[in-house]
Amino acid sequence: MAVKVGFIGVGNMGNPMAGNILKQSFPMTVFDLNPKAMENLVQAGAAKAGSAGEVVDNSEIVLTSLPASPDVEATYLNAGGLVDRAKPGTILIDLSSVLPSTPRKIEPRAKARGVHFLEAPVSGGVSGARAATLAIMVGGDAEPLERARPVLRAIGPNIFHVGPVGAGNIAKAINNMMACVNSLAMMEGLAVGVKAGLDPMTVYEVVKASSGGSKALERIPRALIPRDFEPGFKVALMNKDLDTFTAIAKELHVPISFANVAQRYQQMALAAGLGEQDTSVVMTLIEQLAVTKVPQGKAGA
Repeated sequence: MAVKVGFIGVGNMGNPMAGNILKQSFPMTVFDLNPKAMENLVQAGAAKAGSAGEVVDNSEIVLTSLPASPDVEATYLNAGGLVDRAKPGTILIDLSSVLPSTPRKIEPRAKARGVHFLEAPVSGGVSGARAATLAIMVGGDAEPLERARPVLRAIGPNIFHVGPVGAGNIAKAINNMMACVNSLAMMEGLAVGVKAGLDPMTVYEVVKASSGGSKALERIPRALIPRDFEPGFKVALMNKDLDTFTAIAKELHVPISFANVAQRYQQMALAAGLGEQDTSVVMTLIEQLAVTKVPQGKAGA
């Protein structure tokens, strides 16, 4: 009989992840503070819960996808929260991107009750969540990970057991810092090219075939030319993840430079009221500073 799965937090990222698990015929119970966020999942066969506690009461594996450390800590550790409500043997998996200190607070409390806890932050954005191609960075014990692996495989094929709890969110923070720096370097280079008279798709094709190539280049045809800044990964969330990376580096006494420059751009975007848009929207600020603009058109045109 298929394991019963619960999913708490079915917003931009959680909704497609929960949907892909549901497609693999796992019985599912879902909850979100926004009732409308659950509608498509309920129509697809999920049971609608009235609270996070009701989810954990009816599930053997519970996944959470929440905005930040305070939300995760409250959901798991408050009186009557997931750790208190979970039956012994339940596997609790947090998919959120949080400070490493958060899973380190949760795991011992869970173990004391005979409950398993894993952190499993994901990378790939909303598009990866929809396509079930996410990378999953798991921190925690190996045995519950193996039991939960069929469920996690439904959201992404690349499951990395990176170490004890805390290690997953360290790996995620490193990834997001590098992704942000790569993207901003691409945008600055593109601004120079456009102002010099180069076609943006020429820049894209040349650099893609050369040593400067990276996944960040795909933003040129996907977002920058069509001016599509609908959130795949929001500025506000990237700013939070850069805060996390900086905090980790400070604690370890590692000097960092590029992350600080990248965060200044994210702070500019927040100040401009762009926090809920995709991180690609930072290109509009670079354009203003450079007094240039990427010519608008259809992707690939």
